[in-house]
Amino acid sequence: MYESNDPAASEPTLPGLCDLCGVETSPTSQAFSLVGDSSCIHPYDPDQDGERLLAACGSDHLGQLQQRYWERPFVKEELWAGKIARALRMQPDLGAEELTEAAGLSLIQIEHTLAWESERFLREQAPRGESEGPEGEEGAHSPHEPG
Repeated sequence: MYESNDPAASEPTLPGLCDLCGVETSPTSQAFSLVGDSSCIHPYDPDQDGERLLAACGSDHLGQLQQRYWERPFVKEELWAGKIARALRMQPDLGAEELTEAAGLSLIQIEHTLAWESERFLREQAPRGESEGPEGEEGAHSPHEPG
């Protein structure tokens, strides 16, 4: 897109892509929706964090996309992790107070995020079956005890 001071100048209309099937569609025939998504962090505007703009070639594909995001849990720690990452990309080496201000989070939210990140890392590193917990595939007993 480009900027112009000439009111008669119009921006070129580029075809859009359907987020589901990838088909090119004209902007006038695309369907759009805004959905909650804790993994979506705007590059510089914190007010737009946690919202994803969906574009589809029609209402059927838009409905399928919306359903996917409605079924996905909104994890506030995931959102906060993105806010922390953006703040640190913009200003590396921040102290705790500076980070709270830059990320727009409280120290407690940052601590919760660090714990969430650690748990997620440990879960990903654990061999299959060990991160299942007492009600997982391994059942309520220890693998060393008789079933």
